[in-house]
Parts: sequence; structure tokens; C-alpha cells
Amino acid sequence: MEKHLETVNWRKSRGCSLLTQETIPSYTRRGLGGGYVAREDLIRVKDITLELDAEVYRPAEDSLLLLSAIESLSDLSGLRCLDVGTGTGILAIKMALLGCDTVASDISDRAVRLALRNAHTNGVEIHVVQGNLSHHFREHSFDLVVFNPPYLPEEPDPTIELSISWSGGARGRKLIDGLLKDLPRILKEGGRALILHASYNNPELTLERVSKLGLRGEIIGRRKLPFHELLVVEIKSVRVERP
Repeated sequence: MEKHLETVNWRKSRGCSLLTQETIPSYTRRGLGGGYVAREDLIRVKDITLELDAEVYRPAEDSLLLLSAIESLSDLSGLRCLDVGTGTGILAIKMALLGCDTVASDISDRAVRLALRNAHTNGVEIHVVQGNLSHHFREHSFDLVVFNPPYLPEEPDPTIELSISWSGGARGRKLIDGLLKDLPRILKEGGRALILHASYNNPELTLERVSKLGLRGEIIGRRKLPFHELLVVEIKSVRVERP
């Protein structure tokens, strides 16, 4: 994998205009240089082709449920959209295919590079920022935020680096709650967020908390699995009616 990475040309951007600090690493695709070869470790998820990396979370049932939720939304063309914890970039790519001006973020350098390669494979452009959650973005930047969080109710295993992509703390809510608190700041007026939950994350608690934050929430998608249920919570920033 490292040899493959060396064949790709990267351009570090001068700074995404949505960032609060220009020192936060952010990248755009300049193009593929000579020596790039087609890879065999590709999968097809609906209309998206993805390269995989053993150190980046692989799309699963949770990703598919969020894809369906994104597809169910009305016209997204021209909206500014954020995919938090992008991983392979699958959700960011879907939003870009639907016409969004798409930004993605991930704490993992490998995920940042993988998402950019996958965007190129699918013929779309996304801007990827290396960072945790959404705290590094400016106020009222996004019309749509999507998040497939680490939601298993356990602490990350320090011996397994990838465990941070599925372990969400004691109740599986650590990063869910971290993003919830920031939504009133980063969402535009009338904007919305889609956040994946498992049934053991207590999605009803999310609905209570967003209400206290002055937002509106509802469950818009469900998928039953053998031992739990996956749900998508939609959270809306209330549009202020003006005379």
C-alpha cells in the first residue's frame, strides 16, 4: 500500500476557506501521476467504486443505510455538505455525485488519502480535511452534515489502531454527543444533519438533546440486524421566518 501511495501526486491546499485555522491539514486532488496502476482490491457499492485499505473502516450496513437516507433527500445540487469521519469517502462521494459542494474530514491520514483517491476514481472532486469531528470549521458553513460515528459501546483497544473507527466509548455516544453540541454552530439556517445510531446508543436521548439545543430531530431510517437495529436520526436547524 505504501508503494502505491508514492505514485499519487498530492497538492496540499492553501487552506479550505471553511476552516477556523489555516494550519489544519487539508488536501485537494491535483491528479494522478505517471506510474499509477489500476488496483484489484476494488468493490462496488451501488453506483460507487471504492478502493479499500486494511487500516480504514470498510463500508457496511451502516454505510448503506446512510446512503439511502442521503438519496431520499430532495435536490442537493449546489448545497455545501460535510461528511464527518469519511473513511473510504463513500458518503462524501455520493453527495458529490448528487451535486453537492462536498467537504469531508477524518482524523486518519490514510483515510484522507484513500477518500481522495476514491473520489478521483468516481470522477468527482471533494475537499478533505484531516481533523477530528467538526470543531475546525467556521460557523454556519454547511447545509448538510452526515456522520457515521463509532457507535459500539466500548473503549477503543490501544493495540488495534482501527478500533477508533467503531468503538464509541462506554455507551457508544462519545463522538455522537461531541458532534451534537457543535451542530448549532456549523449548520446554516435551515440546514440538517444525518447521524447513524445503533439502538443501544439510545437515539431517543439524541432527540431530547437536540430539542434542548433548539434543533428538531426525528428518526427517518431503520435497518434491523440480528442483535440490534440501526437508525438514522435527522436533525434540522430551525429556519427563522422573517417578515
